[in-house]
Amino acid sequence: MPVKLLKSIALFGRELLANPGATGALCPSSPRLGRRMASFIPKNHKGLVVELGAGTGAVTRELLARGIPPKKLIPIEMSEKLASHLQHRFPDLKVIRGNAADLQNLIKASAKEASGNVGFVVSSLPFRSLPDDLCQKIARQIEQTLGGGRFIQFTYDLRSRNFIHFQRFTHLRAAIVWANIPPARVDLFQANGRR
Repeated sequence: MPVKLLKSIALFGRELLANPGATGALCPSSPRLGRRMASFIPKNHKGLVVELGAGTGAVTRELLARGIPPKKLIPIEMSEKLASHLQHRFPDLKVIRGNAADLQNLIKASAKEASGNVGFVVSSLPFRSLPDDLCQKIARQIEQTLGGGRFIQFTYDLRSRNFIHFQRFTHLRAAIVWANIPPARVDLFQANGRR
């Protein structure tokens, strides 16, 4: 196993022990999950892509491999240690440290490095383990940020179609990634057009 991967797993484990509710998973996302999430973004996409809960960078790496230019990708991570790890792992990116409940202000703060409209928000946030009021705030921020853009979210709940926090979004499609540990479902939503 590569040393970088071992360091990422060890860091993830420490963050899980320190704050299990905010981490929301027992293992980092797999490359296959990251590739599936990235596959929902067209290869010629010109707008900004915001990544929420970038963690150790598994999804970030696949977004870059999909062809998203570093100046068009805005990874956001709340954990200071994970944000620092991401910045070291991806020096061409401007990693933003902050809470997704303050998404619009975080994006405005990064406007010097990135310009354009946000076309996609890609999220690895553990909505099922976060307080309901926080989930509602984050969902409103995503909706306001996207306007008519699209939202990609994964969950470990393979069966539920109860998108309680995203009722104002249109669900477009889903895909299950069996090769992730545990298996995960990726959902694609369309925002309703408000900014």
